[in-house]
Amino acid sequence: MTTKAPRTDAQAATELTDTQVSDFLRDNPDFLKRHPQLLSVMYPPEREFYDADPSGGEVVDLQDAMLARVRSELSRKDDQCSDLIDASRTNMQSQTRVHAAVLALLKARSLDHLIEILTIDLAGLLHVDAAALCLEGGTVAPSTNQGVRVVPAGTIEKIVETSRVVTLRDSIEGDRRIYGEAAGLVRSEALLRLAVREDAPVALLALGSRDPSRFHPGQGSELLVFLASIMEHCIRTWLDLPR
Repeated sequence: MTTKAPRTDAQAATELTDTQVSDFLRDNPDFLKRHPQLLSVMYPPEREFYDADPSGGEVVDLQDAMLARVRSELSRKDDQCSDLIDASRTNMQSQTRVHAAVLALLKARSLDHLIEILTIDLAGLLHVDAAALCLEGGTVAPSTNQGVRVVPAGTIEKIVETSRVVTLRDSIEGDRRIYGEAAGLVRSEALLRLAVREDAPVALLALGSRDPSRFHPGQGSELLVFLASIMEHCIRTWLDLPR
């Protein structure tokens, strides 16, 4: 002998008939008063005006148009709220990642260890696909420059506007002068100008992503500016330069 599996609430709800719903509302006349949010998703019946002239009609019912406008406005506000929540979540993730990167930089045990963090660990900490530290000829370099790209003097000025601390670009092809063999991965980038000392050419930290829209010109750059400041401070500390 077999027994029937008990019906789930979802199954029971789908089996409700129009009569049952009508009976429920009749027995609970204040239901919509207690749940006014349902009014925004319900479609009222179209009203008929029997005295209106069929050929032209001097009576115009604006109820449907007004309700449609209200529904459209509510839908738009819901979309805006969702976008705001997504943006807040993304900003929080970015803040957490930058803070983790800053802590790692401050824990560097030497200049070489700092350079290792910048060129190797930073990509994982910031969830990017490529990280490169570019120094122009004549810039003070670490004793072991593995992971550091030394470029001819004046190159960085051609790549970025040196008056800006952070340059953001989207939908690009990675520059081999900056990323080397990893250039093929880069489709958007954040370029951080590092002024290590006044009498030396600027340095450049490049963060590249395979996502064409990960970095873009309209994006806020306050966290990246903060990160660049910490990097400059750490490098000056290990080079024993004025801060």
